[in-house]
Amino acid sequence: MSWYAAYTKCNHERVVKKLLSDKGLNTFLPQIIVPSRRKDRKILIKRPLFRNYLFVEIDELQENWIKVYRTPGLAKICGNGRPMPIPDEDIESIRIFVNSDRNLYPLPFLTVGSRVQVISGPLAGAIGILLKEDHKRRRLVVSIELMGQSVATTLYDDEVKPY
Repeated sequence: MSWYAAYTKCNHERVVKKLLSDKGLNTFLPQIIVPSRRKDRKILIKRPLFRNYLFVEIDELQENWIKVYRTPGLAKICGNGRPMPIPDEDIESIRIFVNSDRNLYPLPFLTVGSRVQVISGPLAGAIGILLKEDHKRRRLVVSIELMGQSVATTLYDDEVKPY
């Protein structure tokens, strides 16, 4: 039995999890607690750690694959042309993170040289190129082009997203 990442329609993670569980398949939907603002109050809600993704454990029997692919709300099983299994130690690491008392939040996967957009702070809306990552201080150095000149600034990694 191997774990696979299942990509769902928007906001269908819980529905797909229930449908797959009802079919007798082992599923894992990592969730985090986040604050949510309502008109008159702030509340804490559970939401998936990875939007539109959940994990399903499938063996090599064709009938189990058919069960999975015929699940309403499921878009695809992730892989490079064909489903690719996720190592068990990665799933176990995610379980450890989710069960810890630490605050978790997903971040976009960024690589040096990629274009990014600043999403918060005084530079919100600016577009630049990621020059360097400082993992110790969780900071990024982003070059922002202005009038043919380049300005480098240091931002926190949660202040940018891929462009």
